[in-house]
Amino acid sequence: MTRASARILALIVGVLFVPLSLVGCAGNEDSGETRIFEIENTEEVFGRADEKEVTVRKHYMILNPPEDLTELKELVDKYGEEHPIEEGIKSAEGKTRFFHMYFYRESDDLPRDWQPDEGYMSTDRLEHHRNDLIAATKWSDTDPQKKYDIYDKSKEGKVLKRLQFVEDRLVE
Repeated sequence: MTRASARILALIVGVLFVPLSLVGCAGNEDSGETRIFEIENTEEVFGRADEKEVTVRKHYMILNPPEDLTELKELVDKYGEEHPIEEGIKSAEGKTRFFHMYFYRESDDLPRDWQPDEGYMSTDRLEHHRNDLIAATKWSDTDPQKKYDIYDKSKEGKVLKRLQFVEDRLVE
């Protein structure tokens, strides 16, 4: 084999190997384990300076959520305990604070790298993705009991089953 032939063969192998290895890495990104992370650029804090209330909304993605709704509630509760959002709202001292945490599943319409889009011709906000909302929790300074809504939804977003909890008590 000549030196030129060896270079051409190395170039062909390199051209084929690099894209295939990148595709292989992308396929391994989802290990199948459950993971929660905050969806960037979606935190909402609102309430005027002259009002006595402030509302905080945070949005999260759950990759590979448990199918059992009680397990999903426990996962959301544990995440909230480990990542308290109350500490980040120091500017609202002296005001009643209302907290909302929303948890979404990954889907074709709401991929893990989704970002809000406020484009001129189109918008894409989280309120357009309610079909993928699978859990929500809310509480306030005046009513610290956490209330949970946990959903089992079809792929199209139809609610198949809904459980409501106040703290650890299932509400019928």
